[in-house]
Amino acid sequence: MAREGAKDLAEFCTEVETIKDVVERLAAIRDTAAADLVQPQIDGISCFSRLYCTITKNILETVEGRREKREFRDPAFLTLLDLEFARRYLAAIQKYATGAPDTPRCWTVLFDRRDDQAVGHPNFAAAGVNAHVNFDLTFALLETWRTYPPTADRRYDYDLVNDIFAEEMDDLREDFGAFLAETEEGGILDRFGNAASDLLVRVTRSLAWEAAERVWEHHGDPVGYPEAVEEERQRLDDSARFLGWLLLSARGLP
Repeated sequence: MAREGAKDLAEFCTEVETIKDVVERLAAIRDTAAADLVQPQIDGISCFSRLYCTITKNILETVEGRREKREFRDPAFLTLLDLEFARRYLAAIQKYATGAPDTPRCWTVLFDRRDDQAVGHPNFAAAGVNAHVNFDLTFALLETWRTYPPTADRRYDYDLVNDIFAEEMDDLREDFGAFLAETEEGGILDRFGNAASDLLVRVTRSLAWEAAERVWEHHGDPVGYPEAVEEERQRLDDSARFLGWLLLSARGLP
């Protein structure tokens, strides 16, 4: 059932050349995946795509200089990274829709349960972030580094995206009805929930960069590099799949 429904989304998973393309594809997937985007109608792909679209819009505005007091030092690097990152999510939907054997298991665990009404909005969103950050991001970085190798300025831009998450965190948590999100606005519990979510984003994105660095050490080795990529792919897919299963089963996510 879930796989059949995903076929309707595959038409939106075409090549992206700009961040604006990414926003448009995510919005189309979000809206097509669920005609009714509020409870009690829940769709896992739509939930994650809502969050992803919000963050990507903010990144687009930053790249275009429409966000005051924040700018990327190397917007070309950040733009390519954003595209490589999105291509992996779109490819996962395409592969799942066709039953491709190389569909990442961390995405399959979410897609298989996308219409499970026992899973809450924040759980689907968290499971999507898990698959995308704890699996896809490392390989998006490695592909981007082929054109823009890692430097201090590029790490700065990468970490600046954490601030974008933090900027959107309160509204996203309220939108998804996350744990503690409906407590007093600006109160200690509300701030704790935001801080916990922000810390999780920063830690997981830092781990993704570190994983990419471990593989990048073998860059230029025609044998060692592909082996390192595949080894890391297996390791990250295994861990993200298990964590995704836990997130979809958990209650009271921050």
